[in-house]
Amino acid sequence: MNMMNGWVILSIVALLFLSMYVYANIFVFLERIKEKKKRKKEAHKLELIAQEKERKRQIREEKFKKIRDRSEEIKQELKRLELLKSNRMKAEKAQ
Repeated sequence: MNMMNGWVILSIVALLFLSMYVYANIFVFLERIKEKKKRKKEAHKLELIAQEKERKRQIREEKFKKIRDRSEEIKQELKRLELLKSNRMKAEKAQ
């Protein structure tokens, strides 16, 4: 009977120390999980920002390309009109 009480007391003390260890480290474990979630969320947010910047850059490039193309068309038209004007001037002088 004495030996049985000794094992019970030893088990209770071991359970007490085990529970103190778990209680002390559970907060550290939970904090690590929170930190991982926070880092993952921040990385996702940064990725979304980078994608949005890339999308805006592409839109901007498309607009600039359209403007350059239109500018080139206008220059070509002005050259054509200038050539037409010079041809008329030559034709008028010839008459």
